[in-house]
Amino acid sequence: MGLFDDPVFFDPINRIEGVVSTFRNADWKGAYNERRIVGIFDELFACLSSSNAPTICVSRYSHWRGIDIERLLYRHGVKVWDRGIAGDDLYFCVKRRQVKWAEYLLLRAGVPVTSKLHEPRNPDWTSSYPPGSEPPNSKTRTSGLSDLIDLILAPFR
Repeated sequence: MGLFDDPVFFDPINRIEGVVSTFRNADWKGAYNERRIVGIFDELFACLSSSNAPTICVSRYSHWRGIDIERLLYRHGVKVWDRGIAGDDLYFCVKRRQVKWAEYLLLRAGVPVTSKLHEPRNPDWTSSYPPGSEPPNSKTRTSGLSDLIDLILAPFR
């Protein structure tokens, strides 16, 4: 970690965005449906401790840039927040219910995930695909005008 990495830890906007996003991306409805009011309190405490926002770490020295990783996950419906640098890793948070899918996407695309995997079977599942591949979905298929709009807006995401 170099001298220029230190200001990242003192970025108040990133810290505030991380806290707010943890509350915004909590599974309030699922918690309520599962345990009613007790579930809401469980989710509140999970937000306060950030246990409902798993952190994924990726090697900082790979050819993958943070924005490329975020765009990959975004294309497949995974929300990313609280991004940062910690030593030799880039880190970011995802929703607890999406962490296994996010890890699968990253490993399949060849992104060097350095954090402990939440789904240990993901490396086996992705080994039959060539590095850099993505599973097909409605956002990766071509559909004309919407693709053009996404292409124009991509630099602003």
